Amino acid sequence: MTKPSYTRSYFYGGIPDVYMQMGYYPFPTPSATEQLSRSVHIPYAMSMADQCKYFMGQSEKMIVSDGAIGIAALSNPLRSGVHLFVHHWMITNPSPHPIEAHFLFGKASSITGTTLSRQVTSGYVQLPACPAAQGQLLHGTGMTDTFSDHIHTATRIIPASSTVEATPGGQWILGPGMALIVRVPSTGERTSFYFSIDWWEQPVYG
Repeated sequence: MTKPSYTRSYFYGGIPDVYMQMGYYPFPTPSATEQLSRSVHIPYAMSMADQCKYFMGQSEKMIVSDGAIGIAALSNPLRSGVHLFVHHWMITNPSPHPIEAHFLFGKASSITGTTLSRQVTSGYVQLPACPAAQGQLLHGTGMTDTFSDHIHTATRIIPASSTVEATPGGQWILGPGMALIVRVPSTGERTSFYFSIDWWEQPVYG
């Protein structure tokens, strides 16, 4: 004969529920190694920004024509006292023709006839403002090519009306007196480009 409903033992109304009311939990609990981690991963670049050591900037629009060259560079002055760690860069080509960008490393003193970009800011925007960057973003067109003794590390083709970017993640390091130079030669057509770059700075000794 079927038992009356009031005599049946249900999962939440039977023994387990009695244990729980007494403060016991009769089911297995995760081991110590399975507990949720209390640590939170913070990207290193974010940590640098929080310390007012992360910077970003953009050059002016540079026009390349008539057999000239255009350059943009992140330069670390000789007596800056810091290393520059390149985190991210972008080259934008707004012209209707593709351009070829050469990446070179060499001495900052070899860069002449350029203009210092004022479009540089700390990644941490606040009041009062963070200290100014030691690194300098330079740009110019039409100057003589004086980079024959520099180390040519990469070439990028930037299609018309497009942007090319990459994230070295701090693995490109510029010591005092050194520079990262982006060189764009004339293609025979009137072209133009912008160069943007992010980096952080840390003391040489410290």
